[in-house]
Amino acid sequence: MKYLEGKFALITGGGRGIGRAVALEFAKNGANVAVMALEKNEVDQTAEEIKDYGVKSISIPVDLSNIDGVKECVSQYYKCFKRCDILVNNAGISHHSTVVEYPLEKAVKLFYLNLITPYALSKLILPKMIEQRSGNIIMSSSVQGTMFFNPKKVAYSTTKAGIAVMGKCMQAELNSHDIRVNVIMPGAIDTKIVQDNMALGQINPEPISPMKISPIFLFLASDISKRRYKGRYIKEMLIRELLPIIRAEIKGNDWDAKELTRNMKNKVTKGLYKILVKDRELIEFLLKYNN
Repeated sequence: MKYLEGKFALITGGGRGIGRAVALEFAKNGANVAVMALEKNEVDQTAEEIKDYGVKSISIPVDLSNIDGVKECVSQYYKCFKRCDILVNNAGISHHSTVVEYPLEKAVKLFYLNLITPYALSKLILPKMIEQRSGNIIMSSSVQGTMFFNPKKVAYSTTKAGIAVMGKCMQAELNSHDIRVNVIMPGAIDTKIVQDNMALGQINPEPISPMKISPIFLFLASDISKRRYKGRYIKEMLIRELLPIIRAEIKGNDWDAKELTRNMKNKVTKGLYKILVKDRELIEFLLKYNN
């Protein structure tokens, strides 16, 4: 089954890491995908890989850290694709330094790319989504600034907290237009950003492959999540902790989602059980989906 057959998607930060993994996941599931990134060779390579799935693909190598780059991205997108069903605001940069040590010029660029750019892209894409009375926006936030508040991450964490609030407020504004906005809060993912920060001394749990998180984006982008997933925060790190516990419980046997939820009540912490109840549809999808 292809969950995104015939859909059109724009993914920022699509040259590597999470963005690339999501782009390939969407393409495998039938979506036509435009990938945007700063590095032309990376985004071109992703676009070529997408075409192997028999869908349309374009690469958009632009700098999103300024308004001209954002406008150029949207212009190039609509030259090739006439509609946008899914916008994934994923592009971003990070740092690992104190407020005093971090150069102000770099901080301004980080705030723009991580926070202003997703707002601006959404603003420019939304008119056509509103016109077609459908659309899906997925925001990449982080556990940094939403669940954990660490030193040497002030600028980055502030933008990621802002993304979470942006998604909630945007959903409230768009409810009447049948447009969904959801926010994913990844834990440690094996990307260049994480590798660079770890080299600077940032301590992380063992990072996982970006391909492990891409099914969550697929679920949110698909119609199977349409009924209950509007303005939601997805705490990927807690779902990651919960999944192996559930797999050990079911041991590959047939299972019923509602019965499984009841049975797990006394086998996990209260926090994990709340995640299981709240995101049962997502967890059921992840248990069954083979990417």
